Amino acid sequence: MRYKEDWELTKKRFTAFWDGEILDRCCICVKATDNKVAPLLERFRCHNDQDIMRYRTTPELIIEKSRLIMEHTYYAGESFPSVTLDLGASGHAGFFKGADYKISDTVWFFPSLTDLDALEFDENSYLYQKTLEMARAFAQDSGGDYIVAMPDSTGNADALSHLFGADELLPAMLEEPEAVKRALDKIQCSYEKIMRNVYDIVRDANDGGSSVGWLHTWAPGFHAQMQCDMSVMISNPLFKEFIMPELQAQCNLLDYPLYHFDGVEQVRHLDDLLSIPNLRAIQWTQVVGQAPCTEYIDVLKRIQAAGKNLIIHVDPHQIRPLLENLSSKGLFLLTGASTKDEADSIVKEVARLTHE
Repeated sequence: MRYKEDWELTKKRFTAFWDGEILDRCCICVKATDNKVAPLLERFRCHNDQDIMRYRTTPELIIEKSRLIMEHTYYAGESFPSVTLDLGASGHAGFFKGADYKISDTVWFFPSLTDLDALEFDENSYLYQKTLEMARAFAQDSGGDYIVAMPDSTGNADALSHLFGADELLPAMLEEPEAVKRALDKIQCSYEKIMRNVYDIVRDANDGGSSVGWLHTWAPGFHAQMQCDMSVMISNPLFKEFIMPELQAQCNLLDYPLYHFDGVEQVRHLDDLLSIPNLRAIQWTQVVGQAPCTEYIDVLKRIQAAGKNLIIHVDPHQIRPLLENLSSKGLFLLTGASTKDEADSIVKEVARLTHE
């Protein structure tokens, strides 16, 4: 790998992580980008909606900007250079006819569906074809220099909420449950299609593996994220009825599935998540306004006791209490650093605190 000298060792550490083991220390992602890159990125500054659209959807421009950042970034621990297919969270909502969205700082979706049974997948939709176009361009350019991440087309209920509107979807779960399930089945088909297609495109560039870009994960096989952010608004019985079938199907599809656990309100669904045999990891999100992860050591221990691996974005000062209280096996921490020396110091501290 062009921008990371110890990539072969990093792959071995990731493989140990997915196996719930330790190669030589706990996995830690920490990178530092130098100050010289900021003025060089000025030419990518967006001044209007046309600029935003161009810089978010033109593969050549994304590659140019990404390589520039890679050249000025030090990748310590298990961090590595990558390019992400960033066309919106639960972006597979845009693969359906009539989807209403706007591409700006992210991809914003607006309710457009009025009849759940009218939901229709459109393989020729702009966002579906653009996702494939970008995947091909990134994989061809990479040539093994960097990892090409999987798209953020994840969360079927979240995608249906984009299309139908949360205000309509929540009562429909009670009033039209079978129609909701039929719509979710259609979205699951689109999830499977885009994930299979993109993995086929990128795996050779990724040493046979795949990655969730914003989580900086790599796995030696078919790997992607699952989620249901809207589960914070529903009861556990509704989660069992509407969301668990989606998660079970996706865990059967993927070799290395992980679940994006977004907020402590999802703790009421945790036992169901832990009951899925082939769910490999849970990624704990520290939500703004909620207590830090160090206040939920007991919940994190429950996850590990169930045999699931843990992925956590942390502030540097949280590393010590987490490593002192959790098993280092199957634990992956992500943090940041300002300098190369600071990044190396964090990795050394993690190595020192690693234990069985």
